[in-house]
Formats: sequence, structure tokens, C-alpha cells
Amino acid sequence: MIHIDPALLRRKPILGVLLGGSTAVFIGYLLWTGSGEARALLAQKAPDAVSLHEAVSVPGTRWITVSDGQWQCERAITIERHPGLERWVRGPVEATEVPIRGERAGDVLVASFENGVNCAERRSSLTGVVGSQEIFTSRAALRRWSRSGDRVAVLHVGASPFFALIMLAGLGAVAFLAAGFAAYYLTIMLRSREEPAVSIASRDSIQPR
Repeated sequence: MIHIDPALLRRKPILGVLLGGSTAVFIGYLLWTGSGEARALLAQKAPDAVSLHEAVSVPGTRWITVSDGQWQCERAITIERHPGLERWVRGPVEATEVPIRGERAGDVLVASFENGVNCAERRSSLTGVVGSQEIFTSRAALRRWSRSGDRVAVLHVGASPFFALIMLAGLGAVAFLAAGFAAYYLTIMLRSREEPAVSIASRDSIQPR
């Protein structure tokens, strides 16, 4: 975590303006890039029941339920969190990825479970979001599993349009706070520029004539 001394920000408010402004712009970009996926997910009233082949071969972000496929628990991998507060609060395991192979050669659906999962006891239908690149990021998982040359899609198990809406709302709140942070220090910066002029005018007004 980065610690910024409030006294430093008051001495140099331009740093607060830059920090808050850049954060607001970056989060705004994330909201803009994720808006398409959010609209597609929110248009669904219920998850679509699809085959594993459809989950892998049909492009786009969708909320689906998959019941077929052969789970390959021996190839499952765990992704650990980096040391820090999140690891201490939520545990060492960030996600567990289990490949599920379809009937057609080359079809692999990677089921990504948040935290750990007992693969042997969890072989059942799965519901989640597939094809997400922005809201439920799957780029790293695709890079890991696409090296074999298979057709790969990542299913974020348990994800739904409701969770997508919560995530976007949270990002929007952070962007709003960042913009307010920048505006606060912009006000301090403008006031600090006005104060010397006011002091000089006051000093001149009391000079003897």
C-alpha cells in the first residue's frame, strides 16, 4: 500500500489534483470498457442452458449454465494471492481453475472458482459468466490454458449480472470519490495562489502616506 503524507499534499496540492484526477480517469476508462459486457449481461433474465461446445465456440459475454463435460481434476491449478492485506483477510487462495473437456476434440471450458474448491465433490452443473474480458477478467486464465492449442473459454462460476452491477457501482463510487479528492486539492491550490496577492494588498493599504 502507498502512504502519502497529508502534510505533503497541503504543501503541494498539485499532487492531490494529479493523483485524484488520474485515478478518476482510469476508473472511468474501466467503466467505459466494461459497459458493453454489463449491457449484455443485464439483458438476460436467467442464465442460458448451453452445451459445453456452445459455451466455448459462441463468442460474447453471457450468463450460462453448463451440465456436460468431463472434469479433469488432476489438471486443476490454484492461483495464490500476493502477500498483503487481502491475503490476510480473504485467505491465500485467490482462485481454483479446473479444465472441463467437451465431447468434441479441442473444446475446453475452464471453470474458475473463487477461492478453493474440492474438485472431486463438485462435479455437477455450473452457472456463471463466460466470455468476460473486462468485468470478470479472464485474460490471464486464457493465456495459461490456450497454450495447448485447444479452444478455450473461461467460466467464472457464481458470477451473474447482479454481481457485475455491484462491481460497476463500486467502481463508480471510487471514481466519484477520486474526482472529489482532486477537486478538494484544486480548491486548496487556487486559494494558496490568491493568498499572496491578498497579503500584498493588505500591506500596501497600511503604508503611511
